[in-house]
Amino acid sequence: MQARETANSLWWLIHKDLIREVRTPQVWPGMMLLGLVLVFLLATQLDLPLEQKGRVAGGLLWLAIFFAGTIACDRSFSSERDAGCWLTLSLYPIPPSVLFLAKLIVNFIALVALEIVLIPLFVALSDVSLASRPGPLILIAALGNVGFAAVGTVVSGLTCGLRHRGGLLALILLPLVIPVIFGTAEATRLLVMGQTDLQWGRWIQLLAVFAFVFTVIGALVFEFVVED
Repeated sequence: MQARETANSLWWLIHKDLIREVRTPQVWPGMMLLGLVLVFLLATQLDLPLEQKGRVAGGLLWLAIFFAGTIACDRSFSSERDAGCWLTLSLYPIPPSVLFLAKLIVNFIALVALEIVLIPLFVALSDVSLASRPGPLILIAALGNVGFAAVGTVVSGLTCGLRHRGGLLALILLPLVIPVIFGTAEATRLLVMGQTDLQWGRWIQLLAVFAFVFTVIGALVFEFVVED
């Protein structure tokens, strides 16, 4: 019975954030616009031979995606605080870990929506064959998204109560997710080159371990992160 109540609370929190964003878009339009600008600039300025282009395209793509994704992470909790309903949400009878997982999933969904738009655009503009093997690419994106969203949710909880937090989340978050950016970039580079071998598998393992560790750590420490 307790597990069912926890699942219902998790669903309610996710549903609340998604419905609010659909009815009054505040986060996703800015995130999409920044991502589109970054991808357009990076892809059109990538004037290299096709082989060299494939070596650097993955890093530029994921850097653009994750940099734009910081907007979603930044607004994870500030919307509740700005609307004055944070106290009510904090009094809701759920464990802090459930709130963390709900925010993580919402950020994950935002990154997926961003990638659905940006990856095809980047492929069309740069002529890099990322779409030739969609299965491994989806795996890279999924693991990278979980790791980025886990760290981003924790950092957002730490910084949301600060008055002058403009740009602070990006300054803290991006250095922490360097393993995610580097791992997705290298796994994508090997994928473009057709080298989905043991070395590619090691980068996938790194992304999986990073995602798992920071999801568990975030769930465990989130009670202390959101304390006023």
